[in-house]
Amino acid sequence: MRPFRSALIAAALMTVAAPAAAQSRNIVLDQFDGRWFEIARSPNDAQKDCRRAQIDFNPQSQANRYSILVTCTRRADGVVETLRANARVTDPGNNARFRFTLTGLLGAGGLAGQNYWVWDHAPDYSWAILALPNKSDWWVWHRNQSPAEADRARLIARARALGLDTGTVVHTGR
Repeated sequence: MRPFRSALIAAALMTVAAPAAAQSRNIVLDQFDGRWFEIARSPNDAQKDCRRAQIDFNPQSQANRYSILVTCTRRADGVVETLRANARVTDPGNNARFRFTLTGLLGAGGLAGQNYWVWDHAPDYSWAILALPNKSDWWVWHRNQSPAEADRARLIARARALGLDTGTVVHTGR
C-alpha cells in the first residue's frame, strides 16, 4: 500500500510542477481594446489597498501603441486615484507582450516601465490573464465588473494552471 501512496503523491507533485501552458498567441488588438475590470490579482505594493480597478486600454495614432488609464478606488476611504501609462506591443505578430510606461516625469526615457504578457484570454475577449514575464505578479481582467463567482473560480483555476501563484489571491471588483 505504501508504494501506491508514494506513487500518488509523486504524480500529484508532478502535476503541480508541470510546465505551464504556453503564453497566449495572436492577440487581435482591436478586440483587446476598451474597458477592462480587474477582478483578481496577486498581492503587490502598488495596489495594496485598491479594492476596485478599472483599466481603459485605448489605441493611439501610432500602430501598436496604446494609452492606458487605470482608475483605482481605495479601500479605506473610497478615494479614487488614476494612473496614466502608455503601452507598446513588443512582439508584433503575436501581440501578447506589452511594455507599459508611466506618463509624465516618471516615464521619461521609459525609466518607470514594466513588461506585461498576456498569458491567456477568452476567444471572445471577455477575460484575459496578464502577468509579468517571470510570473511574480499577475492580474485577471474581465469585461464585467462583477462576474459570477463560478467564473471567478474558473479563472483563478486557469491562472493556477498557467503556473501563477494563486495561494494569496486578492479578489477585487466585488
